[in-house]
Amino acid sequence: MSVKVSGMRNFQTQIRKLGDSFGDAVNAGVFLTASEMRTYAIKSIQEQSPGKSVKRSRQGGGTYPHVAASPGQAPNTDTGKLVASIAVEKKAESTYFVGSGLSYAKYLEFGTSKMLARPWLQPAIRANRNALIDNIEKAVDLAVKGLK
Repeated sequence: MSVKVSGMRNFQTQIRKLGDSFGDAVNAGVFLTASEMRTYAIKSIQEQSPGKSVKRSRQGGGTYPHVAASPGQAPNTDTGKLVASIAVEKKAESTYFVGSGLSYAKYLEFGTSKMLARPWLQPAIRANRNALIDNIEKAVDLAVKGLK
């Protein structure tokens, strides 16, 4: 009795293609998660958190009202510079930076000896932690389906 196995060459070709696209799929899933973290952080800043009414000074003179978020709450948009500065940057393969280069961003996030923290990035990370695996799985599934 003999058995003939056919399609082996096609199978090997498909496996090679999957290997080539697997890294790209993982990278796509990580990038999607980083982008979702950025979006979450921006929304948390733009949705007004409860806090204390204060007056802020304008550069050209005069003042304007602002609600300073309570400690532990995301900061409320004031000038819009923080929101505009939040970026996703690729650092290495499947490694992304999500954050802001503004000097005061880290003080809002972690606080100082004189100011309590008003975190905007840590909650975004916590909210999207489980999405990372889901996003990678979806991207890999698409890569596998694309082999057909």
